Amino acid sequence: MKFGHIMVFVSDKEQARQFYSDVLELQLVDEDGKRLIYDIGGQHLVLFETLRSVEPLAYSEEARTVLVFTVEDVEESYRNLKERGVTFLHSRPTPQRYAAFVDPFGNVHEILEDDKA
Repeated sequence: MKFGHIMVFVSDKEQARQFYSDVLELQLVDEDGKRLIYDIGGQHLVLFETLRSVEPLAYSEEARTVLVFTVEDVEESYRNLKERGVTFLHSRPTPQRYAAFVDPFGNVHEILEDDKA
């Protein structure tokens, strides 16, 4: 078995494009119909537009999946994303050097400091 790709459900493709392309600055490599396809470190992140809104779950208690993006400096990335309007679930990065945030659809992601990022 091989890993294929990551799929995240969104309720508005254009709003998702703005957030993932402009705010997170991910590289859009393809799109068709209901999908936006991004390259993240050689893997594909597929955003799939659903007909109804995605119901956000309580982070850490109910979240089923959390995407973790590694960064060189979590404090700097936190500040930069906060300035771009990203909603964080932590008031500042944790002592473990990560911070969780949500996309406009309630999907939870994290930034994690990794000196190899």
